[in-house]
Amino acid sequence: MTISPDPSLDDILLDLLVDDAEPTHANLVAALEAHPRHRDALIAFFAAWGVQAALEAEEPAREAEHFANRGVSSALNLQYARQTAAVRPNQAAEASVPAQRLSAMARRRGFSDAQLAERVGLDEVLIAKLDRHRIPAPRPRRMFELIGEAIEVPAAHVIASATGPPIASSRGRMMKAKGPLVMETESFEEAIRRSTLSDEAKAAWIALMADENEPKA
Repeated sequence: MTISPDPSLDDILLDLLVDDAEPTHANLVAALEAHPRHRDALIAFFAAWGVQAALEAEEPAREAEHFANRGVSSALNLQYARQTAAVRPNQAAEASVPAQRLSAMARRRGFSDAQLAERVGLDEVLIAKLDRHRIPAPRPRRMFELIGEAIEVPAAHVIASATGPPIASSRGRMMKAKGPLVMETESFEEAIRRSTLSDEAKAAWIALMADENEPKA
């Protein structure tokens, strides 16, 4: 199994949510083996995630992403509470991220996925899905223009960063309850409807799909 060099806790939890994993014991064991440095935070996250999954079983219309903000925040808060100072990824780790990745371009401008999402009116999981090529075209041109304006690159560069075969997460060994994980993709509209955005924001983004002509990368 190949693991990205020292992924952050935020990246690990986003991988779980983006790849639609389930809060099973097998997934927890695999996560702890792959990322022992984040043992306490991962245990707390899986415990909270398991409770939320049980509640959502009684409300089928709710999707896993609706738990993203609470689950990720809970685990990150626990992690930060156990540290005297937050440690940012070092330059070597940043250099290991391919230049064309959206996450790399955003970090060069000082944005985390969450900060970029807030700036352009998306949510953190949607940014992560774009970064991992999980939302293929067609997508609204205006979204790429907004992201490009935020990180100060041409919209065509953003499109290039969000286009191509789906990128595997750093987890590799995570399993769904019924078998190996598949790198699934979804349409822009599906991704928006499954997001944590308000109904008004979802409607606004879906309406932008009338302009489906993305500029060439």
